[in-house]
Amino acid sequence: MLIINCNNYSDSYQWYKGNLHTHTFWSDGDAPPEITVDWYKSNEYDFLALSDHNILSTVEKWIKVHDNDPGGWPPTMTKTKLKDIQNKFGFDWINTRIKDDTLEMQLTTLDKLKIKFETDNDFLLIQSEEISDKYEKTPIHINATNISEFIPPQGGNSIFDVLQRNINAVREQRKTTGQAMIAHINHPNYEWALLSEHLINIQGDSFFEVYNGHPLVNNWGNNEKPSTDKMWDMVLTMRILKNLPPMYGLAVDDAHAYYRYKVGKANPGRGWVMVKAKGLNAEKIISSLESGNFYSSTGVLINNINQNNKSYMVYISKKTGITYTTQFIGSTHSINQKDDLDNNEIGKIFYETKTNPAIYNFTGKEIYVRAKIISDKLQENPYSKGDLEMAWTQPFVLK
Repeated sequence: MLIINCNNYSDSYQWYKGNLHTHTFWSDGDAPPEITVDWYKSNEYDFLALSDHNILSTVEKWIKVHDNDPGGWPPTMTKTKLKDIQNKFGFDWINTRIKDDTLEMQLTTLDKLKIKFETDNDFLLIQSEEISDKYEKTPIHINATNISEFIPPQGGNSIFDVLQRNINAVREQRKTTGQAMIAHINHPNYEWALLSEHLINIQGDSFFEVYNGHPLVNNWGNNEKPSTDKMWDMVLTMRILKNLPPMYGLAVDDAHAYYRYKVGKANPGRGWVMVKAKGLNAEKIISSLESGNFYSSTGVLINNINQNNKSYMVYISKKTGITYTTQFIGSTHSINQKDDLDNNEIGKIFYETKTNPAIYNFTGKEIYVRAKIISDKLQENPYSKGDLEMAWTQPFVLK
């Protein structure tokens, strides 16, 4: 039996909480970057990737400051928001000017944000970009994490080709610069853009968003389209049968809205990754992500994840009065590469338990196993009404 992706950690590793998908006024968020960063640091995140659409916050950019917010899209910078910045960070923090009788504000660049907010082994900002591309009318978005230079959308002659070209561009920059960086596929069900078939044969980085907190991304699917959770099992099964690396599932905010909090707004704090790494720097965070040494969460916390040739064990950080149901999910050797993706044997719940630790003993029939933990606690400010706090561990592959 070949074991891949063993998540047994030594004591030298620590858990770090982070969000890999965030927007500000640098593209289509409704807040200046310092307000965004301050929210995450104040809410005890350890790292944050600023990933605005097709731009890096390294250039000079000015935006208009309006008297009031008329609503609509894109979001508007207002004098009230400007006053909020000045009250929090001082009147000398932000640059303003009058141009053509209009008040303008200069957006704060990443290097200045790093000086203000970063501290050793306490908080880390990661330069990222949401490479926002399309094929015909289909939106195709790839997040590039810890890049050193801007990457323009690469285009392509099919949905798969656009995905692969943009991932290749990230890999090429990594090869050229020697800097650790990864790409991940964003919100596959946004406008129902991507099918499982588009992800199965992707080469290079193998990450996608199993959960995204934006209200328009259709995480749970519908009667005709599978949830992103089910898509994950379809992709995992076929990739493993093709001897391709497993796809890892990320939970992210995709936050755009920082001033009004409710269902229907793309608020921060809905989804994140907990990465077990040797230290808080971008290279070590990425190394652990690439090794599958992380889990994704919307509220459930995990103390440890252990796997060996016999068992898969999840140690949940228990909260008083909360019940946790752990589902061990996977596919078996009864499936082959010719099987239809609608095969009911794909992504089966092998075992469900309310015990803690949750333990699944392998039967020898599995090609992979992953765990999904569902609490009976409602998520605060959820993606959709009635959502429960959850967590997803990464697949443990047995072949």
